[in-house]
Amino acid sequence: MTVQKWLIAALCAFGIMAVLIDIESCSAAEAAPQWSIDAINDYIDKANVLVGDEDGDFCSGTVISILNRFILTADHCVRNRIRREQKEFVDPITGVVTTATVERRLDLVVSKNIVKNYEIVSRQSLTAKIWARDPENDVAILQIVDPEYVLSYAATLAPDDYRLKRGETIYVVGNPGVEFDNSLTKGIVSATERTLDFGRGKKIKVFQIDAVAIGGNSGGSVLNEQGQIVGTLDAGLRGAGINFVVPIAATKKLLKDKGFKDANGPGIAKDGATKIDERMSSGPGHVMTMDLETWPRIFQRIMDRMAQ
Repeated sequence: MTVQKWLIAALCAFGIMAVLIDIESCSAAEAAPQWSIDAINDYIDKANVLVGDEDGDFCSGTVISILNRFILTADHCVRNRIRREQKEFVDPITGVVTTATVERRLDLVVSKNIVKNYEIVSRQSLTAKIWARDPENDVAILQIVDPEYVLSYAATLAPDDYRLKRGETIYVVGNPGVEFDNSLTKGIVSATERTLDFGRGKKIKVFQIDAVAIGGNSGGSVLNEQGQIVGTLDAGLRGAGINFVVPIAATKKLLKDKGFKDANGPGIAKDGATKIDERMSSGPGHVMTMDLETWPRIFQRIMDRMAQ
């Protein structure tokens, strides 16, 4: 084959590859459309909820399964609904009595305000149980108790192969200050990998964002530009433009550990049991919002607050 024919063949091959790459790029773009304003509002109106107890609301949560009635939140948001009691167990064969610490989980209240003409005109409140929790990664999943209650929307979790990048646009949905419910703020990913060290072997893997978030936002969803949940808000340095988010991988691992093979969003409703997880769990969660006066003391203050 002459040099000229080699060049023609190479150019043809290059052209075919360019077309294939362009088609693949177009397909990827079509598969992951940008989150529209209407879709954002629909998400906030239907997926975001207030999480609390009989004394009031204190955190945010997100509907992640219609059939199983699951609400995703932060584990520190359910900490005050956990009771640890000493219980005696008698071996039916030997009669030996042993004592163990058993975790008893109290119900919570999941709420939604309905606003018209700048006023709250009604409020929907539902009882929820703590279905599963992972204190080590500060995530928890609630389940609405009423089996007849039908949710109309479930958020989608980012796929396993999704990778965050610094500078990427993110959205925070939640209830800052609790009273300012159904709020949306926007920012970027400041750092993709941080480790918050709270001492005594307690570490949490998080990523850092600059979007505005305060107390009440805890447990709320952080989403990418496709409207997929990439994490749950965990902690922040008030007034510093620094907030920390637990990656959605921790939530997906918790779901998969409970038997859900498909943990990418509404599809989780099709797999796994929905029995309330009554097993004993490890230690309590953390306190969320912290004020820092001097930069050299940032992480020391975080550890002090989280240890309370």
